[in-house]
Amino acid sequence: MRRILPALVLAASLLAASGPAIAERPAQPNRESAQPRSDRVLLQQIKTRMLDARAGFFADISIDVIGGDVLLSGRVSDPKDKRRASALVRSVPGTQTVINEIHVGKAATMRQAIDDLNIERRVKTSLVGVFGTHMPRLSYRVTDGIVYVFGHATSEWEHNRALAVVKKVKGVKKVIDRLRIVPNGATR
Repeated sequence: MRRILPALVLAASLLAASGPAIAERPAQPNRESAQPRSDRVLLQQIKTRMLDARAGFFADISIDVIGGDVLLSGRVSDPKDKRRASALVRSVPGTQTVINEIHVGKAATMRQAIDDLNIERRVKTSLVGVFGTHMPRLSYRVTDGIVYVFGHATSEWEHNRALAVVKKVKGVKKVIDRLRIVPNGATR
């Protein structure tokens, strides 16, 4: 079963007509329109680079791009694959910063994967409940109950509020803050 899970994730993502080949769950309502074109292009180039490299470990890696910054999260079984994922992403023109939060270890059990997806759903619901249509440019991923909050906040208040909301979500074990304050939404 544990060997089948990555293959199922990959197969499901490839079958999705509008979905990308690498697991990508929306972090905010209508993410496509919320993400600038340059970030969408960079994300596609990164996914293409991983597929071209025939990197079999990519099935359990999630990739988020905000303002040219890239967050890698998920799980691989070999530390070399974690380093290889970072190197592949850094080799794509337009990548500003690579934040590698990939866990090294055994594949997640079905229960762990479901728990993490449920936490992500609750995080989304909580953030939308607080920010509504004024959601900061952020993304979040959950691995083993650890939430990685990534992106850009326009103020210290927005940054602190987003983290406080995430910390209160049921099932969250720890919150890793990878949220930068970028006034007026400007990028580097």
